[in-house]
Amino acid sequence: MPKFAPPDCRALYVHVPFCAAKCRYCDFYSVAFDAPVAQRYLRAVAAELRSRCALLSAPLASVFLGGGTPTVLGAGLLEELLSLCRPWIDRDTEFSVEANPGTLDAPVVEVLAAGGVNRVSLGVQSFRDPELRWLGRIHSGAEARRAAETLRAAGVRDLGLDLIYGIPSQTPASWRASVGEALALRPEHLSCYGLSFEPGTPLERELRAGRVKPMDEAAQAACYRHAIEATGRAGLEHYEISNFARVGRRCRHNLTCWHNEPYLGVGPGAASYVGGVRRTNLPDLEAYLAAAPAGRPVPASRERLTGRAAMAETVMLSLRLIEGLHRPSFVRRYGRDVSEVFPRSISRYAKLGALEITASHIRLSSEALFVADTVLADILAEA
Repeated sequence: MPKFAPPDCRALYVHVPFCAAKCRYCDFYSVAFDAPVAQRYLRAVAAELRSRCALLSAPLASVFLGGGTPTVLGAGLLEELLSLCRPWIDRDTEFSVEANPGTLDAPVVEVLAAGGVNRVSLGVQSFRDPELRWLGRIHSGAEARRAAETLRAAGVRDLGLDLIYGIPSQTPASWRASVGEALALRPEHLSCYGLSFEPGTPLERELRAGRVKPMDEAAQAACYRHAIEATGRAGLEHYEISNFARVGRRCRHNLTCWHNEPYLGVGPGAASYVGGVRRTNLPDLEAYLAAAPAGRPVPASRERLTGRAAMAETVMLSLRLIEGLHRPSFVRRYGRDVSEVFPRSISRYAKLGALEITASHIRLSSEALFVADTVLADILAEA
């Protein structure tokens, strides 16, 4: 185990920028998988970890490999990547890997299980094949089911599934069916996201050209309500706007972000928040491959958050949690109560019934969860 006297950063994110194919809705940084390039990428990640390791406090509470598609690396390269993370983990570390069902063959699953990975986030998105094709996914519903069953058989402790609602070709019945199939696999974690038309994506260009029409907002709200009701009946707690988990199985990495606590990100396009500084690596693989092995930084942006900007970000992230913002913790961190810092927004949305205020917490009301972005944007604007 590495020995340092580092800050309180106990979370690591590794961005794997490779995919078998780019989904139509995705705006995360990724490129087509190429094995020789991926080998160079692994050497660059190792170098960046060496250059920034003093920022980490081992053993880590969480290590999260995201992307992109980490499992597109294949068994051999994935094993190398896991080995780079192994010095930082112990038996209590949450070790998560994002996976596409279309890239989970038996050797990859074996590497995950043998490499200490105890949590896999499976990007299912839908169990209906026409919807998957419309999204540009490379797997089928049957492959998603088999992938989940294979992970279970290999002994992966925590299975997380991701679903998307609001797909234009989707119906309320097909959404209910996908949620039902997901819950039948008894996941420890389920994420249900509304489809977004992110700038620069093929889907957003089709929307602007009039070739795609979004699902009606009322229908999307009905899909969201069904997810809340169905997961509750299945014994999952609704702990964040889009996320549900069994007791004790919340995603530790995401909680670090939502509590606005420190985490280190490595890889092209990866974000970090350490020592009050938010930094994002340049989303450019070639630039990263040239700079990281030489020990040179590759930040695209770097900002020290202070004062009201730091407070606003903490409020915005904390309000995504169903339990909301813990007011005593906010006072300990910033020396002031949140209602004193953002009186206009807090008062306005409390009167509208969108915020619930107690002595210990400020949280979004259940009716406001679906329109949370409006409330959070106003708080940021007041900052």
